[in-house]
Amino acid sequence: MAKERKVKKVQARHILVGSKELADELKAKVDGGEEFTKLAEEFSECPSKKRGGDLGWFGKGAMVRPFEVAAFTAQEGDVVGPVKTEFGWHVIYVYEIQEDVDPDAGPPTGDEDADDDTLRLVAENYAHEFMMLGYTSKKVLSLFTSPHFKSANTVYNILGVDVINEVIAQVFGQKVEPKPAGNEGDTQEKES
Repeated sequence: MAKERKVKKVQARHILVGSKELADELKAKVDGGEEFTKLAEEFSECPSKKRGGDLGWFGKGAMVRPFEVAAFTAQEGDVVGPVKTEFGWHVIYVYEIQEDVDPDAGPPTGDEDADDDTLRLVAENYAHEFMMLGYTSKKVLSLFTSPHFKSANTVYNILGVDVINEVIAQVFGQKVEPKPAGNEGDTQEKES
């Protein structure tokens, strides 16, 4: 029965930089006992730096492939990397792993009652991730409405289209033109 499907999710922080040298250096600092969060705030080029590199909870399919492979093969508490993706070089700290989570559970913050600010940050992360993958702002909006990206979709459903549009506009530095009303088509969640 499909309902019983359980997935693995990890909770991770990362630092994203432009060169392998810097990533190696930061990894060495973390290994030497420096605080990951502080280094992320100082050096990371991802918007997640604002919260110490925290990406919240994510399952498979949410992150780019090399990042996902590294995060999902790490043990809890591991700092792995540098990992190269099309964004640059990542040092990844996997600080919590859950082996059998209901794939439909809650936003990727791991917390149903996450406040709007947290959810906005999560949305910002997704918008940034999608932008780095080369999607247009219009396409990014459709990715948020796609059930394939469960956690982005959850955030979208909680925050609503206006906030998500705002976040996308912020990340892309441009406003997304809202579609004319009545043209929504089937963004409605289908009952499964």
